[in-house]
Amino acid sequence: MYLKHVPNAICVLRLCLIPLLWYLAYLRARGFFVGALAFTWLTDAVDGYVARTYHLESRLGARLDSIADNAVQLSMPFWLWLLRPEVYQHYWYLVAILLVLFVVSMVLQWYRNAPLHTYANKLTAWLLAAFLLYTFAVGLNTAFMWITFIALLYAIGEGIVMLATRYEVSEDTKSMWG
Repeated sequence: MYLKHVPNAICVLRLCLIPLLWYLAYLRARGFFVGALAFTWLTDAVDGYVARTYHLESRLGARLDSIADNAVQLSMPFWLWLLRPEVYQHYWYLVAILLVLFVVSMVLQWYRNAPLHTYANKLTAWLLAAFLLYTFAVGLNTAFMWITFIALLYAIGEGIVMLATRYEVSEDTKSMWG
């Protein structure tokens, strides 16, 4: 009976980790930050896996997941600025482009009441996680950055196009191609 709450509890844990991540980034405690961020992303995978495996999906769970995802994603440019300010010296415009497009996508998702979980969003979430963990822990790899940037442009752009042009869109929509 109580198992049905496990995925949501994991999501709430992820939400509770966000202030800790902000504090660690503010302190510039890069090692602890990387560990906490990796754990945050791991809980993102675990809550969805548990929900799907045990058929515990819920509308509340999907909403909590989207809120946690968006809170982490909106925080990332600021964490990058705090922990790797050198990225902004040369590539501030890439961060600005992604941030503006992401906010447009979030507004459309809210307006359409359709938090998207497309294949492109899922793939780029993992790519972005790997890129940022590497960047925070080791430093900037420009080839990795450009691959991640292009993938994110596609994923966010796909969502904006679907939300702006389709009559019906749901959180179960997997791609604009199918």
